[in-house]
Amino acid sequence: MDEPKIGLALSGGGYRATLFCLGSLWRFNDAGLLRQLDTITSVSGGAITAGYLALRWDDLDFEEIGNKSVATNFQAVIAKPLIRFTQNNIDIPSAIKGMILPTSSVGDQLLKQYESLLFGDTRLDSILNERAPQFVFYATNYDTGVSVRISKECLRDWRIGKVVNHGLTVAQAVCISSSFPPFFAPIVVENEDWIWENTKYSDLHDIEQLKRKLYLCDGGLYDNLGLEMLWKTGSDREYDTVFSCDAGAPFAAPVKQSGGLWGKFLKGIGWRKNWGSQFRRMTDIMIYQQRALRKRWLMKNLMSDDSYNGAYWGIDVDIGKYPVDSALVRYTPTFQKLQKLGTQLRPFSETDTENLIHWGYALADAALRGYYDKGLPQGTLPEL
Repeated sequence: MDEPKIGLALSGGGYRATLFCLGSLWRFNDAGLLRQLDTITSVSGGAITAGYLALRWDDLDFEEIGNKSVATNFQAVIAKPLIRFTQNNIDIPSAIKGMILPTSSVGDQLLKQYESLLFGDTRLDSILNERAPQFVFYATNYDTGVSVRISKECLRDWRIGKVVNHGLTVAQAVCISSSFPPFFAPIVVENEDWIWENTKYSDLHDIEQLKRKLYLCDGGLYDNLGLEMLWKTGSDREYDTVFSCDAGAPFAAPVKQSGGLWGKFLKGIGWRKNWGSQFRRMTDIMIYQQRALRKRWLMKNLMSDDSYNGAYWGIDVDIGKYPVDSALVRYTPTFQKLQKLGTQLRPFSETDTENLIHWGYALADAALRGYYDKGLPQGTLPEL
C-alpha cells in the first residue's frame, strides 16, 4: 500500500438508501471528513446520492472552521435537491411507458427520468476537480456475472478488461447501478468504438462479443454494500480506512405471507405449488447470504489490530449499542420501522423522509465517535 486511503461505501436500497446515505454524508461533512475521502463507492439507491454529490462537488463552498474543512452550503446544494428528487415517482411510470412504447425499454424510460429530474446529460469525464474523491458506481455484468466498476477514469470488468474514454454520463452510471431485474431489465451499452485493455486477471479478454455489447444491471446483485474495491487485503490492499453505510433491508423471519384474497389463494394451493413465492424467498435468501458474508468479513477486518480502520452502520442497527456516552436519538419504534420501508423509487411521507435522513446522520455520528475518532464532538441533527 503506497499511501493510506480513506474509502466510503454507500449501499443500495432504492430511495430509502438515497435518503439514509444523504444523512450519513451530511454528518461526514459536519465532521470535516467529506473532503478527506479518497473514494466513494456506491450501489443503486446509494448511487443516486453519490452521483449527485459528484455532479455538484465543484459548487460546494468548503470553509476552514476550526481545524475542519466544511462545505457550508451542503444543505442548499446537495440535500434539498436530492430531497425534492425523491418526491418523484419514477419506477412505475418508467415501467408502464417501457412496456407500451414499441421503440423504448423500461431502462430507457428510467434513464430519461434521471436525466430530466436530476442529472441532465453531463458526462462522467467532464466533472470532478482534483480535490474531489474518486466516485465509483457499481454494476453487474449479466454475461460475465461479476461486478463492474464505472468511474470517470474507466469502466472495468475484471473478466474482460477495462476501457477508458467510455463516454458514459452520470445518469447512465446511476441508471445502470439501480436497474434491478426483473422489474428493470439490464441496460444495454453498445460500444463499437471502445478500445479495451487487458488487465491482470481478465480471462475472457479474447471474446469480442462480450466487449461489443454489455448487458449491465444493478450492482447489488453482486455486492449490495459496494465494498469490493475498498476491502482488499495483502498486496492488493489500497485503503487504510473503510466506512460502510448500509441501508439494505434486513432478512424477514419468518417468511412474510401475502395478505388479502391473493394470500388466501396462495395458501390454498399450498407451498409446494406456489412457485412465485418460492422464487422470491429463494432470491431473498441468496441476497441475504452474500450480504451476511460481506458484513462478517468487513467486521472481522475492522476489529483486527493489523487490518484497517473505519466503521460500519446499518439501518437496522440499535444505535444504543455503539460505544458512545450518548447518541443523538434513541432506537425507538419511529426509527425501527424505517428498515421495513420499501426499496422502490417512489416517494415516502414527509415524516419518513425526514426520519431516514436523521437516522442516517445519527448512526453515522455514533459509528464515527464510537469506532473512528473518540475525540470527535457530537453532531447536531440538521433542520430540514
